[in-house]
Amino acid sequence: MINLKNKNIFDNFDFYRNNQSIKNIEKFFGLRIIDLLMHFPNSINNNNLTSKLTWNHEDKFTSIDVKIIKYEKRFNKRSPLKIIGMNEENQLLNILFFNISEFQMKNILGINQVYRISGKINVKNGNFQMIHPTNIFKDKDLHFFDKYEPKYDLSRKGINQKILRKLIKNNLHYFISSNLPSEWIIDRFKQKEWKSFKKTLQEVHSPQSTIEVSRLEQNRKRLAFDELLSSFLTFYKLKNKFSLKNFNKKVLTSELSSSIIKELPFKLTKDQLNALNDVKKDLLSNTKMYRLIQGDVGSGKTIVALLIIADLFRSGFQSVVMVPTEILAKQHFSYFRELLSSSGIKIEILTSKTNQKDKQRIYKELLSNKIDVLIGTHSVYNPSVKFHNLGLIVIDEQHKFGVRQRINLLEKAINSHTLIMSATPIPRSLSFAFYGEISISNIKTKPIGRKNIITSIIGQNKMEKLIEGIKRKINKEEQIFWILPTIGTLDAEKENVITRFEYLKKIFKNKVEMLHGRLEKNVIEEKMKDFMTNKISILVSTTLIEVGINIPNATLMIIEQAEKFGLSQLHQLRGRISRGSLEANCVLIHSANLSQTSKERLLILKNNNDGFDIAEKDLYLRGAGDFFGTNQSGVPTWKFFRPYTDINLIDCVKQNSEILIRDYEKNIEKINFLQNIFYKEIDFKNFFSV
Repeated sequence: MINLKNKNIFDNFDFYRNNQSIKNIEKFFGLRIIDLLMHFPNSINNNNLTSKLTWNHEDKFTSIDVKIIKYEKRFNKRSPLKIIGMNEENQLLNILFFNISEFQMKNILGINQVYRISGKINVKNGNFQMIHPTNIFKDKDLHFFDKYEPKYDLSRKGINQKILRKLIKNNLHYFISSNLPSEWIIDRFKQKEWKSFKKTLQEVHSPQSTIEVSRLEQNRKRLAFDELLSSFLTFYKLKNKFSLKNFNKKVLTSELSSSIIKELPFKLTKDQLNALNDVKKDLLSNTKMYRLIQGDVGSGKTIVALLIIADLFRSGFQSVVMVPTEILAKQHFSYFRELLSSSGIKIEILTSKTNQKDKQRIYKELLSNKIDVLIGTHSVYNPSVKFHNLGLIVIDEQHKFGVRQRINLLEKAINSHTLIMSATPIPRSLSFAFYGEISISNIKTKPIGRKNIITSIIGQNKMEKLIEGIKRKINKEEQIFWILPTIGTLDAEKENVITRFEYLKKIFKNKVEMLHGRLEKNVIEEKMKDFMTNKISILVSTTLIEVGINIPNATLMIIEQAEKFGLSQLHQLRGRISRGSLEANCVLIHSANLSQTSKERLLILKNNNDGFDIAEKDLYLRGAGDFFGTNQSGVPTWKFFRPYTDINLIDCVKQNSEILIRDYEKNIEKINFLQNIFYKEIDFKNFFSV
């Protein structure tokens, strides 16, 4: 598509030394030239290049060219190494280094050589000085100096800022000299400040003036439009590839689900009935169902899926239910057996704990149609799991599954309906940006008799009163969750799962247990079983217990260092209690010196029990990246698009995509180019599997 004499922007970038930073750039961004340019700077520093120093430069970051005149002798080993430099205005600059040898420095700053150095200017005894310059460039390397230097967020990635910057500068010219397709944004959707795609990316990574620096946010918005447009075009492509218009897996009977509803010991809520009817309409049509049921924590999504599965069985189809944890799989298995076994429905469970003999039997019985419903964890993605006539895939909390697992699911889902369930709702206004044209049913009303949870916010100084309250709960045979963000160690400075467990053990002895991800799976399972059977009263844990565990006797949820969690995650954790008829409490313990913003966030949760409203506020406060509390989430990982701040773009992007698609053959080069930039093949498949 784009012919370059040397390299294509979709080719691998040039690098001179393979080190850990390069490996991590490949891991987090990719190896293509365009992958480097798709990492957006979070700020741009002015390196303030000057030829003459004045008193106005004091305490300011400054860059200046100096010729090294001499090295001064040290008074003693503790005194700093002082190197004298002179600029073109014949001003002297003292360059100071601590804890470094003169021999080492002479290899870096040679006598009579000219260097461009950057750092903070100080004035001492009337002399200009710079302590430990941030950057030192030799005269021959000045092309690597940035007057305006983009800074990239590389936290927890193990990538050196200077190495990434050097790579971008070395490879940017391939992009600048490339021939791109003509502009794909229709004029009426273009904001007047926007430049072309090429000029935008060039300006982002190589700004040449303060005006260009000030345009960083405008440039991000322009690229957010491109990113969102590529997503919409991808949705269109996937829809054409995977949806089957004359889909013959119709469910024509509701007889079994109706009889189960009559036997239930509770009444379905209005929202549950509406969701059920939405799914039934989908299953009566000639198209493949792709529906998301969003329901607050404990709103009763599972019973809707169960009733649909019953009707699929009567119409001759198998179903599979995928859940993120073994505990949840066992819980679903017991629940489904309790309500469906009397109807002659054969249900099986498949997890990593299933022994080899049973696995082989399950594989055979699925193929011979002797199993009607399979419930399991990631094990159901195994290529050996094949069905006789799969009609429905139900994915519970799909954002908890890994990327590769969802891609394997894609192949299984081609000839069956798909029902996704999520207790972390995405506001309708943004759902298209995340899921494409997925049908959505919302369950907002809580089951009849379910009580609201009373939430309170306390500091560490209230710990004694909290312990007294726990003792009263235990005397009434009620149970307690105590959640912390980190596993930690015994000698860690901050409280963690291990230190809190040791503290509580001294008070409550064998009534308390500890749960975290470093434990073996069978140990986790054993401890959860003890908690479920009320052998232990307090479970100290990480967010391992976040999804789906049902303990009717648990009436107190304590979340320590609560400000470190997202609102939706806190709401999910709070939903682990109040599963029975008892009154329940959630206590949020905050760290000392809580900021005003963190306080406001916790107050949102204290005063609100509506998961939909909380999700909307959380998405606004935290952005999409942290929304689900997992970097493996099924939603796209946006590089430029920011939900809420860019919400006004969504409708324009949708219209723009429709115009491009209307004349698909004419615009195919633009469409393919956008998709190649933002999506590699693995991303393309992963997007549909959401």
